[in-house]
Amino acid sequence: MSGPSPVKTLVVSAASRHGGTCEIADRIAATLTLALPEHWHVIRGELCDFRVFDDADAVVLGSAIYYGHWMHSAAKALDYLRDNPPTDLFLFSTGPISEIESENAQVISADALAALGEADEHMVFGGKLDTTHLSFIERIVVKGVHALPGDHRDWSVVDAWSNHIAAELGANPSRVLRGTKGTPGQGISP
Repeated sequence: MSGPSPVKTLVVSAASRHGGTCEIADRIAATLTLALPEHWHVIRGELCDFRVFDDADAVVLGSAIYYGHWMHSAAKALDYLRDNPPTDLFLFSTGPISEIESENAQVISADALAALGEADEHMVFGGKLDTTHLSFIERIVVKGVHALPGDHRDWSVVDAWSNHIAAELGANPSRVLRGTKGTPGQGISP
C-alpha cells in the first residue's frame, strides 16, 4: 500500500501593463486549481518577488507583448528560472492582434523565448486592447502595427490549454525531465 503523493507546487504568474494578461493568468490558476489532482498546490504569484518560483515543480509564465517583446519583468523572471529551472515550464503570450496576419508572426516571437528557456510549450492568446488606457506613444505604436482594439481573448482556448497542462502534470507522477520530452517551444492546438 503506497502513501499519499508528495505535495507539488505550480506557480502561475504573468506580466501585464493594463491587466488583460493577468486576467488570463488568474483564469489559468483557477482552472488548474480545479483540474489538478489534490497533491498539487497552485499559487497565483506576482512578478515583484521571483522567490515565489523557488522550489516550484512547475511554472506557467506569461507576458503581454509590447513593442514586439515580452515585458521586462516577465523576461527577467524567465532569466531567473533558467538558473533554477522547474521540472515543467509552460509559457504564454498575449496580443497584439493585427489585421495583417504576417505582422502577428513577426511581432509575437516568444517561441524563441520558449526554445531558449527550454520550456515545455508556448501558447499565444489573443489580447485585450482598450485604447482609452494607452499613452500617446502607445496609441502611435498600436496604429503602426494595425492592432485591433477590443477583447480578443478566447476563454475556451485558455481553459482548454489549462486543462491540457493539468493532464500533462497529473497524467504521470514520475515525469521525466523537461529536456527529454519532445521539442521545446512546441505549441499545442486545444
